[in-house]
Amino acid sequence: MRKQQEKLKKSNSTKAERRFMEILKNSHIPFKAKVRIKNREVDFLIGKNSIDIDGHQQDGKKNEMLAKEGLIPIHFSNQEIKNFTDSQLLTKIKQLL
Repeated sequence: MRKQQEKLKKSNSTKAERRFMEILKNSHIPFKAKVRIKNREVDFLIGKNSIDIDGHQQDGKKNEMLAKEGLIPIHFSNQEIKNFTDSQLLTKIKQLL
């Protein structure tokens, strides 16, 4: 877990990504952070769920590639992470998993 946290230091992650990681960590949900899949990076990998926290337009080609790799692409916007309470985010995460 500590190794995953190291990947989300302030210098190479957003505040939304760090908040998301804290919720996962505090809820004992196992995850990997900043995972490279076919030369593309996803913010979080939880089982077969590929989760990106986006501050930009979603990449359809990346989603297609992830699906071909057997993963389920899930996107949260920075605004969603900012506006939801921790319990709302946790509920949403658990619904998706």
